[in-house]
Amino acid sequence: MIEIFGYVVAGAPFLVAGVGLIVFRWPAVWVGVASLAGAVMAAVLWPGFSGGGIPGAMWKGLGTAGEVVYVLFGGLLLYNVLEAGGAIRTVSVFLGEVASEKEVLALLVVLGAAPFFESVTGFGVGVVISAPILLAAGFSRLKSAVLASWGQLAVPWGALGVGTLVGAEIAGESFRRLSVASAWVSLPVFVVYALATVALTGGREGLWRRGAEALFYGGVMGAAALLCSLYAVPELSGVAGGLAVSAVLLGLRARRMGRTGVPVRELAPYGFLLASLAFANGVGPVRDFLGGAFVFEGPGPWLLLSSAFAALLLGVGRRAFAGALGRAAGQWLPVAGTIFAFILAGEVVAESGAAALLAGGAAALLGGAYAAASPLVGALGGFLTGSNTGSNALFMPFQIGAAHGTGGREELVAALQNVAGSQSNMLAPQRVVLAATATGLLGQESKVVRMVAPPVAVSLLVLVVVGVLGVVF
Repeated sequence: MIEIFGYVVAGAPFLVAGVGLIVFRWPAVWVGVASLAGAVMAAVLWPGFSGGGIPGAMWKGLGTAGEVVYVLFGGLLLYNVLEAGGAIRTVSVFLGEVASEKEVLALLVVLGAAPFFESVTGFGVGVVISAPILLAAGFSRLKSAVLASWGQLAVPWGALGVGTLVGAEIAGESFRRLSVASAWVSLPVFVVYALATVALTGGREGLWRRGAEALFYGGVMGAAALLCSLYAVPELSGVAGGLAVSAVLLGLRARRMGRTGVPVRELAPYGFLLASLAFANGVGPVRDFLGGAFVFEGPGPWLLLSSAFAALLLGVGRRAFAGALGRAAGQWLPVAGTIFAFILAGEVVAESGAAALLAGGAAALLGGAYAAASPLVGALGGFLTGSNTGSNALFMPFQIGAAHGTGGREELVAALQNVAGSQSNMLAPQRVVLAATATGLLGQESKVVRMVAPPVAVSLLVLVVVGVLGVVF
C-alpha cells in the first residue's frame, strides 16, 4: 500500500495538470504553477524523495526556461512587426492566387506555409497566419480550422526547436542528435497529414487525383527536415521542410507566379533571419565566439535583429513598432509563465527521485516493450500542456529513466516522446481554442476536435509501430 501511495505522490504533478485542465479548465499558467507546487510538496513531504536538490533543480530549470522564452519573444515580435507592416496579408494573398486549386493550396498551407511560420515563431502563430489564407480561398470555417491545426505537424522544430532543446538537455543528448532522430521518426507522420489534407479537401476523388502528389510532398518535407538536421542547422529543420515543399510546389507553377509577382520585400525579413542563423551557426569561429555569451546564444538575438530589419524595410514607424512590441509582450507573458512553471516542475520531478520511481514502475510493468508505449506517454504530455516544450519538461525525465531501466534505446524513446508530444498538442484545449478563434468558431471547439483527431490518432499509431520495431530490431 505504501508503494502505491509513493507512485501516486510521484505522479501528483501530472495528475494536477490533468485535473486542472480537463475538469476545472484552468488557464495553462495556473496549471503549470499548481504542477510545480505539487512537485515541490511531493519532494519535501514524501519520505522516499529528496528535497535537498530543489534549489539546484530550480536554478537549472530557470536557465533552460530563459533560453526558451527568449526565443519565443523574438518570434512573436517578428510576427507582429510583419503584421504591422502588411507583410502577412500580402503573403497570404499571394499564396492564394498562385495555388488556386483547393487541394494544392491546402497542401501548400499544411506542409509549406504553416510549418514555416510555426517553425520560426512557434506556439500556434502558424495557425493565426494560415487560417486567413484558407478562409480567403473559400474553405469553410471548420475545414480552415482543421487544416490550420494540421499545419502544426512540425512542432518539434516550432520556435526554432525550443521544445527539442528542452528535451535534448533533459535527455542528455545533443540538440542535433535528438533533431536527427525526431526527423527520422517524423517521416511517415508527414505523409499521414499530407494524405489527410487531400482527403479532407477533395474527398475520395481528390485522394485518387492528388494522392500520389500528397505522398510526394510529404516525402519532400520529411527529406528536407532530415537533411537539414544532419548536415545544416538543425534548428531550421522545420523551416527547411516548409520551404522545400513551398519551393517545389510553387516552382511547378512558375508561370502563374510570374504573373502574380513574388512579394520579395515582404519575405525579405525571413531571408535575413535564415541567413543570420546560417552564418552564426555554420561559421566555426563565429559560432565559438557567440556561444560564449547567453545574449548571443541560440536564435533569440537573430529574431530580434530580424524584427528591427523588418521594421526598417517595411516602413513600420515608431508608434506602429511600439504597438507591435506591446502586442508581442501581451502574447508572450502568459505563455512565458506557463513555460517557466512546467520546466521547473519537470526539473524538480527529476531531481527529487519521483521520475526515477515512476520510471522504475513502468520498466517493471512493461519491461523491454516500454519503447512501444512511450509515444502514448508523450501524447498525454502534449495534450495536457498544449506545448511540446511543456510535454518534454514534464515527461522526458520519466521517459529516459524508464528506457534506461529496461535497457531500451534512450535516443529512440526521446525522439518518440518529442514527436508524439508535438502531434497531440493539436488537440490540447488552448490550441483548439486558438484555431476556433482564428476561424470564428468559438463555442464549436468539439467539432474542430472531432475532425482534427483522426490523423493525430493514425500518427500516434505509426509512432507506436516505430517503437515496436525499435524493440524488435
